[in-house]
Amino acid sequence: MDTTGTITSFSSTPMTRFSIGGDVYGVQDASTSYSLTNPDPQTLRFEVKQGDHAWYDSSSVDRSEVSAAVNIPGGTPLNLNYQFMVEANGPNGSFVNTADGWFIVGQMHNDDNASGVGTSPPFAIQLVGDHLQVVARYVQPGQDPSNGAGNVQMLTLWTDPNPIQTGVYNNIQIQADVSNTGGGYLKVSINGTQVVNYSGPLGYGQGTNWEYGVYRSTAPETVAVDYRNMTLLTGTAATSTQPTTPTQPTTPTTPNVAPTVTQVAASPGTGTEHVGDVVTLTLTLSEAVTVTGKPTLSLNDGDSATYVGGSGTNTLTFQTTVASTNTNTSALAITGVNLASGVSITDSGGLAANLSGAVKTFSGLQISNTPIMPTQPTTPTTPTTPSTPTVTTPVLSVADNSLWVAGRGGHVDLGTTLSTTDPNDKVSLNIKGLPKYETITTGDGTTFRGGDITLSSAQVASGLTLTSYYRGNAHPVATLTLTASATDPVTGAVTSATPQTITVTDPRPSATSGSTTNQDHGLHHHLGSGSSTLAATAPQTTSLANYDTAKGSQASHSFALLNQYLAGSSGRVDGGQIAAANSNGAAWVQNAFLTKPHH
Repeated sequence: MDTTGTITSFSSTPMTRFSIGGDVYGVQDASTSYSLTNPDPQTLRFEVKQGDHAWYDSSSVDRSEVSAAVNIPGGTPLNLNYQFMVEANGPNGSFVNTADGWFIVGQMHNDDNASGVGTSPPFAIQLVGDHLQVVARYVQPGQDPSNGAGNVQMLTLWTDPNPIQTGVYNNIQIQADVSNTGGGYLKVSINGTQVVNYSGPLGYGQGTNWEYGVYRSTAPETVAVDYRNMTLLTGTAATSTQPTTPTQPTTPTTPNVAPTVTQVAASPGTGTEHVGDVVTLTLTLSEAVTVTGKPTLSLNDGDSATYVGGSGTNTLTFQTTVASTNTNTSALAITGVNLASGVSITDSGGLAANLSGAVKTFSGLQISNTPIMPTQPTTPTTPTTPSTPTVTTPVLSVADNSLWVAGRGGHVDLGTTLSTTDPNDKVSLNIKGLPKYETITTGDGTTFRGGDITLSSAQVASGLTLTSYYRGNAHPVATLTLTASATDPVTGAVTSATPQTITVTDPRPSATSGSTTNQDHGLHHHLGSGSSTLAATAPQTTSLANYDTAKGSQASHSFALLNQYLAGSSGRVDGGQIAAANSNGAAWVQNAFLTKPHH
């Protein structure tokens, strides 16, 4: 029972635990320095950028959450109180959310181990654009609660007509009894005003556990949310008092949140910059800042970028001029921010900005310490007109011209490499013929779709993975045409290598394979007593109530993945199934550990 909200033994490392008021919570994040922080003993700060997800997630979701390690039995009254704030990430202190699937900022998670299937949360606080919303779900007793079964009833109980205000804490009070057999209810008050008063079936007839943090379908914008003064009462303690006045002010006038870097850009963004060329670097922060002195940015070419202007706004500009002493680099990067003595970047309250987000690599922006034209050209002999510079044909290597990939999320390395003998040429790879049910993902997590895509040499070098989301019963064959091209940065001359092809076959799935239908968040998950089918979209999270048991089964993890791969090529089982589920003594727990569901 959490009555104080005091955070102890804090850790931000995935699969570790710490306490909030004595209640144990487990960490589920991307293991970055910014994913989960503890600004003070009462506050947790969660931040996600595109591509940040937990160890069990796919690239289609972004996640930074903590999950209660103990389930609350169904039919148990609970009283949950906390304060919640979103940080500005848009222009003029606004909040931007373009996630087109879901954006959850607090959820009551079902005990999916007890249900035997992955589920969406029985109730959740979420954001639709920049508006808060409360939703609830239930099934009738005995019904299958998986999203694909079609039994889940979803209720949108409240949507705030006003956009959420950034930088301001909102007091959230939740009273609930998660029961679908009678006595279920959900009451939600925000800043002292009751917005939900629901009585009726709630949940799926199993225990639940609460989760704080951010869980969304992947989106490009960086978001950060803060929680403080988190308390949770259950049983008779939850019904004995009805607090109406929060102990902390619901609208602090000056929240103590440091400005953060939300976006980093370079101009030009791609190409090769030579001696004398100027590169402009722009840092966008979460709020307006004041700059004192001349901060600089360290660069990986051995040079630095000097502050130009932007004090008093949320956009700071830096510039660097390429010199002959710079180091040649295939991708310019900011490696740090330098604040000499007397130099500062602060908000209106004097709080120093958190500049860790300024570190970024600009793939495709090359630095060359060779001038484009000699400063003192020699007198030409004959001919007086110089010959047209040539461009070197690049070399495209394909490891295997015939590949197969399992549908429903299966993936395979394309096995392609690009090389050239001219380091000044800009080399690229064009791929035509990619069907709509397949994607190509680079090593940095960027995903491409469409029948005609072009990748830089740096993206190819990072590794290309082809993923199939084919869900039909045929075995389609796609022919990809790959053409390597090189462009001379001075003359613009272009040459291309002879196109090569890769034939990609999606094998016919087994007649016994299960399938799920997208509902609510586009989530689906099937579990069976003898085998399990991994979701093709974002998996559900599993309560950390069984975390210790799952952790003990890691020895079986590699074996299960090997069986999954062998099953995908046998022609008898869907490539997304684990064919040998009965090979482990505790199959349900181990499967849950390997394929933790969405929420």
